[in-house]
Amino acid sequence: MKTYRWASATATGLLFAVVLAGCGGSHRGSPSGTTGLEKTDLKVGILPIPDAATVYIAKSKGYFAAEGLNVTPVVLANGSETVSRVVSGGVDIAYSAYVPIIQAASAGVRVRVVGSGYQGRTNLYPIVTRPDSPIHDARQLAGKKIGLINTKGFPALLTDAALAGVGVAASAVHLVEIPYPNMPAALQNGSIDAAFMTEPYLSQSRRTFGARVVIDTMSGPTADLPVGGYVSSPRFVDGNPKTLAAFNRAISKAQAAATDRALVGRTLPMYVHGLSPAVAQSITLGTFPASLDPARLQRVADLMTRFGAIPKHFDVQQLLRS
Repeated sequence: MKTYRWASATATGLLFAVVLAGCGGSHRGSPSGTTGLEKTDLKVGILPIPDAATVYIAKSKGYFAAEGLNVTPVVLANGSETVSRVVSGGVDIAYSAYVPIIQAASAGVRVRVVGSGYQGRTNLYPIVTRPDSPIHDARQLAGKKIGLINTKGFPALLTDAALAGVGVAASAVHLVEIPYPNMPAALQNGSIDAAFMTEPYLSQSRRTFGARVVIDTMSGPTADLPVGGYVSSPRFVDGNPKTLAAFNRAISKAQAAATDRALVGRTLPMYVHGLSPAVAQSITLGTFPASLDPARLQRVADLMTRFGAIPKHFDVQQLLRS
């Protein structure tokens, strides 16, 4: 099932490749002193969503410092930017949804997934509308405008899969790119008819104006689908093996600590602007896997092939090779 909305995905990946080809400078960073690390000061790209909580947990609980690392989180716009910033050297490591990572790699961009980040669950990524909307059934989304953070990323893939499940062709809806923080306002003012939402914006919208769920996109073929992980460039991976190992040790501790729901709730307001502590403790969360499962990651790539997000089968082992 090929869809027009994915037509420029390969072109986007090739653009990343051009950016990568133009990066000839070394990206080594500060001296490591007595730590034995190749680089101690790291810029880590994140998104303003719960997926990235473990970066802040590792920072606030001293896991990075214990490994001799000084990590500066850099908030980015979407998954496509996280990949482009990694390949250009703008950040050393970034959290990204797997979809833009696989899109870029399938187009020839050399990137490496260096660690697992976040996994979905039911009711985590619904498509919602206003309480007074005439849309009460997912089939009524045909012909409507749906807001997503990225029309060629993970939300679009889940939306395509969910709509296919109720017999609505992907080409029958109009996708509109809107940053997550602006999504509630766009829904309220009628700029869009429905919105693909994630936390904490979902809970905020439910509380402030009664946003109503039309369909859960994380079910059926997308149930428990891996969402994203940590990505870097082969240049950084090959040049900084000790630094990367230290980063992964710290993140692994934070992923384990994130089983404490209250800890994640206390962490989210650190980087999600405007999120109250009360809402942070009540939102729906996915899980933070302790390790990267290639078989689960392959599910994402296979779903992308099915819905035309990439032109042909992609073996995710290409992303995991050292």
